Amino acid sequence: MSESPKRAYHHGDLREALIEQAVASVDAVGADHVSLRAVAAAVGVSPSAAYHHFADKDELMEAVSSRGFAQLDDFILCQVNVDSVPTGPLELMRHSANSYISFAVDHPYLFQVMFNGQISPTRPEYIEASVVSVLGDLQADYGFAAEDGHLLETVLIAAVHGIATLVIEGRMDRSLVPSAVDMLTTIISQSPNS
Repeated sequence: MSESPKRAYHHGDLREALIEQAVASVDAVGADHVSLRAVAAAVGVSPSAAYHHFADKDELMEAVSSRGFAQLDDFILCQVNVDSVPTGPLELMRHSANSYISFAVDHPYLFQVMFNGQISPTRPEYIEASVVSVLGDLQADYGFAAEDGHLLETVLIAAVHGIATLVIEGRMDRSLVPSAVDMLTTIISQSPNS
């Protein structure tokens, strides 16, 4: 009887298969309706095999969150390249913000797991220079102190994240997202010294 699950499982990396299935399950029905046992069954292995890789559901959800951030980064990078190469830091931020919001709205359950506080997201390399440039400009134009750079970045992320959350919650129509992002970018680009 213990041979049947092993025969059903043909993947080379069980941990990876469990993460992929968990991401798909969370994306479809939400984390509250996903269990480590159900993920193991969907992959075709026994629960004990799954527990060799994840101590509990929380540990599996941490892996799902981490994978979600990787997928978000890949999606933004792909969309930025598809939409044409942005002409400057603000244009890159505009494209990235629209892509971020699209990903969030298309994957609300996964997005919720990603921002449950267990994983600390990092800034992807491809947007590092853009963020540093925009923050530097804002600090210079508005007189923000250098030590306020992290807070300023957090405020900008909060604005984009807030738009995504409002759309997910049905409090903002998705069709308004490009205009909202344009408004945000315009506000950012308007120097009080111009």
